[in-house]
Amino acid sequence: MIRALAFAALTATPLAAQEQISPDDFLDLAVGRTLTFRGVISGEVVGIEQFLRRDLSVWAGQDGRCTYGRIEVRGPFLCFIYEDYPNPDNCWTTYSDDGALLVVSQTSFQTQRISDVSEKPVLCEGAPVS
Repeated sequence: MIRALAFAALTATPLAAQEQISPDDFLDLAVGRTLTFRGVISGEVVGIEQFLRRDLSVWAGQDGRCTYGRIEVRGPFLCFIYEDYPNPDNCWTTYSDDGALLVVSQTSFQTQRISDVSEKPVLCEGAPVS
């Protein structure tokens, strides 16, 4: 109950309008693409992530540096273990909201909206070249 209330408080749209999607369905949309993540409340870019494979991504943070992330599907969660942030509990639930994609952290309940999907690679220090 507390999780549902915290989630509802952090999102800008009504909970009823959102539908949880599986991590595999999210990866079907993301792999081979680069996604831009924005905070739902602030609207600020949090980072840009290129999904290289179903098990590997590269995250470009606001500081312009990249870090590789190992992706794991754990039941309803999509978990990321980054080189510079090896927290095994960095897991997210994925949602569709009237065609937009949202991700919600399972530890902080931070909610991010995917604001752009492209085929362009990330541009930052340490980014993959192919």
